[in-house]
Amino acid sequence: MLKRVAFTVLASGVVLAAGCSQKPTPTINASMTQVMEPQAQTVWDVTSRAYNDKGDGLEPSKISAADWTQLEDAGRRLRDRARVLAKARKIVVAAPGETLLGQSAAPPGATKQTWDAASPTQIQALIDANPALFAQRAHVLEEAGDTIVKAARAKDARTLYEVSSNLDEVCDGCHKPFWGTDEPPPVSH
Repeated sequence: MLKRVAFTVLASGVVLAAGCSQKPTPTINASMTQVMEPQAQTVWDVTSRAYNDKGDGLEPSKISAADWTQLEDAGRRLRDRARVLAKARKIVVAAPGETLLGQSAAPPGATKQTWDAASPTQIQALIDANPALFAQRAHVLEEAGDTIVKAARAKDARTLYEVSSNLDEVCDGCHKPFWGTDEPPPVSH
């Protein structure tokens, strides 16, 4: 009997510890500003420096060993965060009081512009109405990140060119249905 009680207490502790160890899903805004945007920019910066003379492909000799390492890291970060978002049971657009990138981009008194981000409440409602589409779009980004990782490991400039050239469309695949725009906010001066 004592062994059964000890086992039950131990098993309950393991289950409780497992439940407590789960990290909350990061907000979409934090994912975008801290992971997606900077990692995508890394991919675009490296590939922009490596275009061939025609501009229709990448010149492998223009991609250094450090560049390939940066690309692999950027792809891994994109893939891993997209995977977290795709598998999340509940997606939260922004933490209370958190301003979305672009939400306040319009100058005071301006009417809503195509580049002006929707409000967190609007975006949350769109995601809540179609979580399967959000998860599907996150999986597409996960696959793009994984392809970047594999291309970087293989030093495969052709595959890298294909995925980096399409990365903006992959991002737009989520921006359009949920943010209502694919245009970024203007740069403030």
